[in-house]
Amino acid sequence: MTNNNPEGSETDGEQNRALKQGAAALSAASRHAQEALESAKGLVAGANLDEVGARATEAASNLYRGGRELLAGNEDLAQAADNLSAAVRKNPLAAVGIAFSAGLLLALLVRG
Repeated sequence: MTNNNPEGSETDGEQNRALKQGAAALSAASRHAQEALESAKGLVAGANLDEVGARATEAASNLYRGGRELLAGNEDLAQAADNLSAAVRKNPLAAVGIAFSAGLLLALLVRG
């Protein structure tokens, strides 16, 4: 089906950009998660569980804080987050499908 509406193609372009930006953010998060997993494997090998839990909590807090600062300090990322939010509101079922697929892929990567 061809879309003859120029506004529709502009909206599609915005959605595509938002999806690409979201995919790039997901890819970066996946890399960070993989690095954290490798670090956690090293910690678990020679530490007690209380120490591992404390370090994991601290690392998660630092990652969250760093992500918030990165988002607040970068106008492009803030715009990408807004575009992604708008795309999710317009296509919630597609967003759920993408999130499920990304979670499945991340689980397969982590599982090895």
